[in-house]
Order: sequence, then structure tokens, then C-alpha cells
Amino acid sequence: MYRTLLAAIALLCLGSFGAVKADEVLKFRGVMHATFAEFQQLDDADGHVFGMNRHSGIASLPDGTVGTCYLLAHTDYINGTGTFESFNGVTLKDGSELWYRASGKTRVEGANSLFDGTVTVVGGKGRFEGAKGDGTFTGMRLSPLAVGADLYVDWVINIKK
Repeated sequence: MYRTLLAAIALLCLGSFGAVKADEVLKFRGVMHATFAEFQQLDDADGHVFGMNRHSGIASLPDGTVGTCYLLAHTDYINGTGTFESFNGVTLKDGSELWYRASGKTRVEGANSLFDGTVTVVGGKGRFEGAKGDGTFTGMRLSPLAVGADLYVDWVINIKK
């Protein structure tokens, strides 16, 4: 009985360690600059615009390493507040790439726009080949959305293979 109990505990521990090694949590801050922004005024409400934008910049990881990152988004805002969807990518120093979609909400606070939402991993290459997963993000744009606008995003992405 004692040996059976020890064997069961050992199997549970090995299974738990195996699951932990298979998953990775990627945390980084993306500091980006708008390189494209275009909007169309909609007639249903004052201040309602639908837009497309692209940001690119630097990804900074907690261990001090850096990479590059980008996002392509479409927005649906009334006076700067509303929803958005984006396709995003991060490329690390080793050449690995992770691609993910984000869905979120933006709200205006003073001169800044705060945003948050969820992430769905869609794939990657290198160490992220075959990746799936999910995550969350928060961030702030420091000026109105237009070419030249700067923003930062704190990403927490749970990668599963």
C-alpha cells in the first residue's frame, strides 16, 4: 500500500512538471509609434469614426532582452472611446516570431487613451512553431490616434503547444 501511494504521488508530480515545461508565459512591453492611421466619419452619431492603423516598435522583456513588435488594428470609436480588433506580432532576437489577435476596449482619460483586452495566439515560427494560447493586455496611448501617436502595451501571453 505504501509503495502504491508513493508511486501515485511520483506520477502526479512528474505529470505536473511535464505540463509546466510544455507551457510558456511570455510577458513584454511593446513601445510603438503609429506609422499609418486612416479614419472614416460615420453618419449615425456625432464623433463616430471607423479606422485602420498600424504601429511598430520595440518589445522589452523582463530579463532585459529586446525584440520588435507591431500591430495592425481596426477601431470603432465615438469621441475616442470604443472597441478595436488587432493582428499583432513580436519577433525575438533569436528570430522566433509569435502572432496573435487582440480584442479590446479604449476609453479616453484626459489627453490619454487607456485600453485593455484579451489575446488569442494564432501561431508562430522558431520556438513558437505550432503555438496556441491566450492572454491579456493593458496599455496607454499618449496622444490622439493619428500618424505619429505613441503608445505602450503590456502583454501577458500564455503559450501552449
